[in-house]
Amino acid sequence: MAKLKKLSTGQKMGCESVLGCIFQSWSPSRRKPSLPEKDHRVKDNLLAKSTSTITDPKILPRVSTDTSSQPKKSDSQKPQQKPNSDESHPRKSSDSARKSSDSAKKSISSGSSRTESKRFSLNGVMGNIIVKPQPAVKPDVSQTKSRWEGKPVNYRLDPEALKRMGNEEYCRGRFAQALVFYERAISADPKTPTYWCNKSAALISLGRLLEASDACEEALRLNPTYERAHQRLASLQLRLGEVEKALCHYNEAGKYTETKHIEQVEDVIKCLKRCDEARRSKEWNVALKETLFAISYGADSSPRVYALQTEALLHLQRHEEAYSVYQKGTKRFEIDSFIKIFGLSITSYLLMVGAQVYIAVGRFEDAVTASRQAARLDPSSEEVNVVAKTARAVASARLSGNLLFNASKFEGACVVYTEGLEKDPYNALLLCNRAASRFKLGLFEKAIEDCTLALSLQPSYRKARRRRADSYAKPRLF
Repeated sequence: MAKLKKLSTGQKMGCESVLGCIFQSWSPSRRKPSLPEKDHRVKDNLLAKSTSTITDPKILPRVSTDTSSQPKKSDSQKPQQKPNSDESHPRKSSDSARKSSDSAKKSISSGSSRTESKRFSLNGVMGNIIVKPQPAVKPDVSQTKSRWEGKPVNYRLDPEALKRMGNEEYCRGRFAQALVFYERAISADPKTPTYWCNKSAALISLGRLLEASDACEEALRLNPTYERAHQRLASLQLRLGEVEKALCHYNEAGKYTETKHIEQVEDVIKCLKRCDEARRSKEWNVALKETLFAISYGADSSPRVYALQTEALLHLQRHEEAYSVYQKGTKRFEIDSFIKIFGLSITSYLLMVGAQVYIAVGRFEDAVTASRQAARLDPSSEEVNVVAKTARAVASARLSGNLLFNASKFEGACVVYTEGLEKDPYNALLLCNRAASRFKLGLFEKAIEDCTLALSLQPSYRKARRRRADSYAKPRLF
């Protein structure tokens, strides 16, 4: 009986049989982890009791695939195989198995430690690698649809509701639609300065700075202590080049004024003073450099700064650049609004520079019109009167010379063009016309000189390039 008690449960149920294997695979010792050393005895007693009570052979577990618990067969029953290196040296094989198990345990422990460090490391630090936390990606508001898009909007709503709708459109970058809502709110309640200030913000984003300035002034008329409107108007005045006014409004803006704003205004004031000094001393390179500094400091939409830059480029014989700069600085040139914001003297100066640009590029009728307007605004200015006379003389010379040239009177046309060049020696159009007259007279060398000078003033002047090529094509000069 003592020997029978020492037999395992598998032997009692017949481990060599299929049913014994099934029972052993479903035994509690296979499904649960092993207990500590102290509890092994208790576990064996429990198993012995449980196996002794099984009497029904129908209630049996499933077949086990584990061969470790089965009893070893005798050597006579085993098939004879060639001994492997591990089998021939059992000590070496056991040592290698131990090493492999140890390495597997180390890898498992290292992997678990890495995962734990990834999970529980503070500040994103993982070993020697510092993982920076990535910021949350915010959705692009401009790509989202508003609540009323594609729906009819009732513009008779409360003005505050219209303002909120305008704010939503402004945040999405739809400044034109925001302007519509702000204007509707103003029409419903024109005495609220916030609506006017928001309207100015939308107009600034649309590039309509002069209208934005008027809206800010209206907001300040309704509420002279409106600090936000003071700050917005100051930034507008800085961009427009009205630095003295900008400085006054920044002083009234309160908490919205920063030190960098005052420094920007002071830098632009210094640049404009240097520009005036360089203009009086006719140091056009210095004047050009100072205008570029003023634009970089914040006066990026100042017609006065662009007019100074245009004048410097004209005197440096860079006519094409001068024309493009003047067009950029006076995109929305309206005399009445310019007089209201900049005054008579600056508006007259802008018209005078415009007349000079038009003379240089051959727009003589526009030059005459601009010079007359400038003379009407500032009749006491000698510079304006000189430019007006030059515009009339050059326009007359071109008209008379063209009439003589069409009548095949090439000598008279050449004389008239020369008289016009005495008023403006660096006029590319008159030079090209005189080159045509000299070509007809057989003065090919003189024609080449006039065309070369015209191309140095306007490198993209195709007619002058073609006429010079025709002059070079003559047999004597090829």
